[in-house]
Amino acid sequence: MKIAINCQFCFAKGGGGITEYIIQLTNHLEMVDHKNEYVLYVLEDQFEHCKTKLPVRFRLKPIPYKQSFVSKIMRSLFADRFWRHEEQVEQFHLFHSPFFHAPKLKNAKIVMTVHDLRLYRYPETYSFLRYQFLKRAVKESISRVDNIIAISQFTKDEMVSTCRVAPSKVSVIHEAINRNFFSADKIKDYQLPEEYAFLNNGRFLFCLSQIEPRKNHLRLIEAFKAVKDYGDFGDLRLVLAGVKYQNPAPVLKAIAETPDVLYLDYVPTEMLLWLYHNTSLFVYPSFYEGFGFPPLEAASMGTVSAVSRASSLPEVCGDCALYFDPYDVDDITRVIISALNDESVIIDKKNKLENQLSKFSWENNARETLNVYSIATRASSPAV
Repeated sequence: MKIAINCQFCFAKGGGGITEYIIQLTNHLEMVDHKNEYVLYVLEDQFEHCKTKLPVRFRLKPIPYKQSFVSKIMRSLFADRFWRHEEQVEQFHLFHSPFFHAPKLKNAKIVMTVHDLRLYRYPETYSFLRYQFLKRAVKESISRVDNIIAISQFTKDEMVSTCRVAPSKVSVIHEAINRNFFSADKIKDYQLPEEYAFLNNGRFLFCLSQIEPRKNHLRLIEAFKAVKDYGDFGDLRLVLAGVKYQNPAPVLKAIAETPDVLYLDYVPTEMLLWLYHNTSLFVYPSFYEGFGFPPLEAASMGTVSAVSRASSLPEVCGDCALYFDPYDVDDITRVIISALNDESVIIDKKNKLENQLSKFSWENNARETLNVYSIATRASSPAV
């Protein structure tokens, strides 16, 4: 069987979780599948980068577009024409779109991965033109493709309720993290840059996420101020890292007005690992996540998280995390104080980290994805 995978979101810079998904899935497919033929489509200006990230045994083919605003518009307008031509030329049997819209093809079966449906919950996180395109394309693609992969049960349930898709059409295949990368061994000789050496002294909370409203930084900052007012937490700091994304001004204003809050924007790899490993508590107050990698990344570094009791986070974190109501500043405050004051709370959760991490594997992801490919090519699409 010949399988085409659209890897156009495999970027040298940016791309986030979808880039990581493409890299990990394709490399693990190379490990577990020695029978099928693969062609991976990448943007022409990302071709050299992708040669270093994607499997050497799979054939890479450039898409005649680039990672630019004008090119995005062109891709949106002419994607179907391009993919129908490629279907004729390559004669692939199955097409996998690793994100939530897919082209119209004549003969090939189509599998699509849906990471979340924030398009419908948080439309303001997209540009106007992108939103107008996706509003139509996503539901249409979900109704038309042969099989769908959801990265969490939460995302599957949202698709069933929001897009009226048949549950039998959707397979839940959890993503994972690279345990070799998120390892304390990577930073055993690392020293913080001099301007941040003060973090070696005293305790700090750490939060990693883009600066945008759904990540709930404002309530976290309010809770941090309440923790500082509560008792013996004079040395405590809050470290926020993550690029500015959508409407960051209110968060940046709150940071500037709150003592002992440090904003780092983008963080280099070694420093990120150091922060994960050395924080007293990783805090993730997001309202909405299709999967939510950071708490698992922290867990792989041996760190306990306090997270929202919302969206996919309880599914991903299981019983190895502490939970709070993300809309209730008092509850966020209570959970943080409990974690900082009672060492037995942290010890109990630390003992459960490895068991939870063992539930997520990129190799299992690839094997289960390969099974969906087989199902798609031997069965007709269920009714919607």
